[in-house]
Amino acid sequence: MKIVKGELAMGRFLVPYRIYGEAEKHIVCISGAKQTMAAWRSFVSHFVSDYSIVVFDLPGQGRASIISGEPGVTFEEQIDVLLNVVKETTPDNGSTVLAAASWGTIISAALAARHPELIDKMILGSFGVKPSKAVVEVIREGQGLFDGNKTDEIAPLMIKKFGQQIPDAHKKQMILQFKGMSREDFLSFYEHCKFVEQASDIEEFVKLSNITASTLIVSGEYDAIIDITDIEDASTRIPNCEFVMVPGAGHFLHWEQPEILHLYSNFLAK
Repeated sequence: MKIVKGELAMGRFLVPYRIYGEAEKHIVCISGAKQTMAAWRSFVSHFVSDYSIVVFDLPGQGRASIISGEPGVTFEEQIDVLLNVVKETTPDNGSTVLAAASWGTIISAALAARHPELIDKMILGSFGVKPSKAVVEVIREGQGLFDGNKTDEIAPLMIKKFGQQIPDAHKKQMILQFKGMSREDFLSFYEHCKFVEQASDIEEFVKLSNITASTLIVSGEYDAIIDITDIEDASTRIPNCEFVMVPGAGHFLHWEQPEILHLYSNFLAK
């Protein structure tokens, strides 16, 4: 398998990316908060024979660097990073498929609404419209752990609240990732959580009706982070959108149920 490694210098950020495979069809993956490009390993393995797969780290997580300014990364800055990754990695005159997880779905939807000419199809896994009561409670408890200098307890808290169904290997990976985070990484996460807590509805930031990409929204039946009713309503505001709820799945979808990748394949094949 061909692997291209690159890095984009964007103002105050250095953003590393990887391109797996060399097929003409093209997917750019964007992770959830504090998830790195490694979160897409099984996705890459599943799709690389038919697609070129782009993964990258948003500033404030993984191998990405914030070389100046505040540790927090604004919503607009995150959209700009995704836009630059898409433009840098998409073949000339080509269109892009976005595959996003959790918080990454908000950034993807924003880009697709602002630049509909760039995005052909979009998979939004665990799409959030507004923070649920459970999310706000976890954010506030996590902020208390940060303020009390108990950051080692944040990952176990997240797993307990909405990651019970992910495999043990992924739980260990999450715990190790948080243990390896610097204070600047935690400050960036802290600022992100404050933004999420204060956001009342996605329509404040994203005009869903402007999205022209064929869109698949996938939610887990037991996802404690989102409200299914809100997601069903949001799916009706995207003109060409299909909503699927997966029985027995939680927030982490194909980490929990690898067969969900076949659901993505069927959508992309349409």
